[in-house]
Amino acid sequence: MKKSIKNKALNRTLLAAMLSMLAFSCLEAEPTKSDLSVAQVSKNVEDAQAGIQDVQMDLKMEMKDALSGSQQQVSGKVKIKSPDRIFVHYTQPSEQFLYVEKGLVQMYQPSQKMVYQQHNANTADAPVYLGVGKELKKYIKISRVSIIRDSQNEIGLLFIPIADNAGFDKMKVFIHKKDWWPYQMEVETPSMTTKADFTNISFNQGLKEGLFEFTPPKSAQVVEGSVF
Repeated sequence: MKKSIKNKALNRTLLAAMLSMLAFSCLEAEPTKSDLSVAQVSKNVEDAQAGIQDVQMDLKMEMKDALSGSQQQVSGKVKIKSPDRIFVHYTQPSEQFLYVEKGLVQMYQPSQKMVYQQHNANTADAPVYLGVGKELKKYIKISRVSIIRDSQNEIGLLFIPIADNAGFDKMKVFIHKKDWWPYQMEVETPSMTTKADFTNISFNQGLKEGLFEFTPPKSAQVVEGSVF
C-alpha cells in the first residue's frame, strides 16, 4: 500500500504540471505585429472547435524540475469526443489510462492494480491541455496576452498572468491556422517547466462511445478522491 501511495503522489505531481499546462521558453519573446487581434484568435479557435465532433492526436511532453534540473518524458495518445468525453492512453513513463465522462474522472494504473476516481467532476478537472481551445477565453481574461508569432501557417500567444493564483508564471500557446487547433503549449511555474507537442491530429473520425467508457477490473483497488 505504501508503494501505491507513493506512486499516487508521483502521479499527482506529474498531472498537476499538466493541469497548469503549456510549455515555456527561457527567452522572453517580443510581441510581433499582427493583422489578427487576440480576441479574433480566440474567436477563430472557438468557432473551429464548435464544428469538431471528435479529435485524436499523439502527445509528447517534457517536464523539467526547476530545482534539481531532473527531466521526465511523457507520451501517449489523446482522444476527445464532444462535448465532454476524454480518453488518454499514457505509455511513458508508465502505462496509465485516463477517462473523463459524465461527471467522473478515473485514472487506471495497471501495474499497480489501482483505479483513482473523482466523482462530480467535469472537463475542468482534467488536465487543461486536453481542452485548451475551450479554455482559451478563461486564460485571456486572467492574463496580459500578446501575439509573439504570426506567420502564414501559425500564430503564437504569450500569457502573463494578472492574478497571483493563476497557476503559472508564463504560458505560450501555438496554434495552426489551417484548423485553429493548438499544436504546442508551454508553461513555466516556480517549480517546473513543461513543454507539450501534439502531432498526427485528426478530426471527426467517428470515435465510438465505448472507447470512453471504463469499468474498474475486479482485481483493481478503487480509491475515491481527487485524481490529480
